[in-house]
Amino acid sequence: MIPKGIREADAAELGWLNASWLRRVRSRTSTYSLVTAIMCAFFAFLLLIELFEDDISFLERLLSAGLMVVGFAAAAAVLVFRLRIPRYGGLILVLLHAAVSVYYVGFSDERQNAVANIQELPVMAMYLASFNGARIGRWVETAILLSVGSAMVLGPFGGEAIPGVAAPGLFGPANVFGLVVMSWICLEIGFFVRHRVRVESQTDPLTGALNRRGLVYAMSEALRRSSRTRQPLSIALIDLDHFKAVNDGEGHQAGDAVLKTLVAQWTALSRVGDRVARLGGDEFVILLPETPQAGAAAMVERMRQLTPHPWSWGVAEVRSNETLDEALRRADAEMYRNKRSH
Repeated sequence: MIPKGIREADAAELGWLNASWLRRVRSRTSTYSLVTAIMCAFFAFLLLIELFEDDISFLERLLSAGLMVVGFAAAAAVLVFRLRIPRYGGLILVLLHAAVSVYYVGFSDERQNAVANIQELPVMAMYLASFNGARIGRWVETAILLSVGSAMVLGPFGGEAIPGVAAPGLFGPANVFGLVVMSWICLEIGFFVRHRVRVESQTDPLTGALNRRGLVYAMSEALRRSSRTRQPLSIALIDLDHFKAVNDGEGHQAGDAVLKTLVAQWTALSRVGDRVARLGGDEFVILLPETPQAGAAAMVERMRQLTPHPWSWGVAEVRSNETLDEALRRADAEMYRNKRSH
């Protein structure tokens, strides 16, 4: 549930981006698909305008028409039919834009199109970083800047200015340097914003553990890795004992301190690939990749003996095609069996 104050601030700051029809589209698809569709529509509209210019060659007209159709089709798939664009679709958009930029800057005499494509490259760098990880994004952006920068220097618009000729000398070393620096700044800003959004949306603000959303994402990644490597995946459900007594007797600050201390200790006692998550209140989950149920139970019991506040636990080995809730129900049943046996 989004607080009323935040909703009002969003309405004021987002403007037309918070329009009801865009919210309806976003509810049926994803923010990534919506942003990609808007960019495709924008580039397709620019290409439509270009088709009416008299000074473009037949090859450029054919290229523009083909890309325009693809752009409008991708936009319609999301905005009209509410489909989702696959992750590689955005990467294809970035690479297509880079290829068109190299053509106009390095092989065409269209000065206006060359300048326009250069101006768009920092925006494309931020888009690339916002929806792709740094491992892919930095390599792709490096290749793009090397290609476009070489085209700027070696193409028809590079070199020293020639009196009486408008095109040569349009792009000099300062322009190439400015493009590289500004594009890389936008790339790093995109990575930073992407990281902050992921951290804030997937992390419990009190304890620093994953929240439920972060746990769902971590479990989906662990399940994919488990099915690929054929290694077991276990999940431990933890319920703090007598936690209400701490809150009632010593105050909520003392209860918060207990939660933060336990998460810090679980994290320290866990392995690199393990994940600690808070479901809410005094319920926690530890995700244990590459660990069978018996091994996970032994690990969790050792943790319990090394932490000061008492807690109960149950472990279940996640089955193939099992949801998080189904695995948690089995772990919960195991936890109550452990409670009855003690």
